Amino acid sequence: MKVAFFSAHAYDIAYFEGNQSSHQFTFIKEKLDPVTARHAEGMDAICIAATDMADEAVMTELNKMGIRLIMVRASGLDNVDAHAADKAGVVLKYLPGYSPQAIAEHTAALLLALNRNIHLAHERVCKGDFSIEGLMGFNLYNKTVGIVGIGRVGYAFAGIMKGFGCHILVSDTKQHVNITHNDMQLVSLSDLLRKSDIISLHCSLNDTSKAIINAQTLRLVKPGAFLINTARGKLVDTNAVLEALDKGFLGAYGADVYAHESSFFYQTFKSAAEVNDPVLQALIRHPRVLLTAHQAFFTREAMQQMTRTVINELTYHENLTSGSADRLMI
Repeated sequence: MKVAFFSAHAYDIAYFEGNQSSHQFTFIKEKLDPVTARHAEGMDAICIAATDMADEAVMTELNKMGIRLIMVRASGLDNVDAHAADKAGVVLKYLPGYSPQAIAEHTAALLLALNRNIHLAHERVCKGDFSIEGLMGFNLYNKTVGIVGIGRVGYAFAGIMKGFGCHILVSDTKQHVNITHNDMQLVSLSDLLRKSDIISLHCSLNDTSKAIINAQTLRLVKPGAFLINTARGKLVDTNAVLEALDKGFLGAYGADVYAHESSFFYQTFKSAAEVNDPVLQALIRHPRVLLTAHQAFFTREAMQQMTRTVINELTYHENLTSGSADRLMI
């Protein structure tokens, strides 16, 4: 199968070229859009990242070229217009839960760094300032951690936090019978926000979860609570989060995602001043915010698993479609 691989970085190329496969990948550095979609001419499928936007205009271009498969190398489809894909007869594949431990561990890293002010302490030390005033944190032991969305990543993060001796509250749209058997308590979102010292978002992005953390829900939050988001940027109203930080409703915000990250993440600017987004600028400057650029998945193990899964999915689809063709010929 010939595959146009968009938003290709050096690490992507290294992992995919290092795997023996019958598929032919054409690596394209540009992000997918209606203009760059032309690179898929003559291909059987495209492989895109979470920062690529496969909207209706892109689907129209892919349809003209006869592309019938989009492989999203991410854990969700919120960057794809699923309705337009269905209308164009394009099959969508993605990787739900391919790196739960990697993302859960990064979530814990953000929490620990924020709590103990590691980033601020490092900046001081680099300037020759070895004072510790203003760097006091708190013990995680015996604190209450609220997990919004208890899928694979949520479970992995719960396991890590139980190791610190935390109490785990869970809010989820689905009933999970094994929650109580794992020392976790299922509660409403409002109860979780009121009772949690730490709130971590691990739910998928959809119409009901978009901006689930907003000005209204932030008023319910336990004063000084930490909010961590390694799921999707649009789960939070960033302006409301910044205001809650300034007013003391929130103690800190750690994030690996941003609502408009596709315009900035995985790119290099000469300085932060060139980032033409006042909200993102405010996040970067805020002393109680720790932001990383969607790297929670980025471990050797996760990249290996992602590569194998993408190749296996492509092979399965190729065999399935060739089998269908054989049956039609018969």
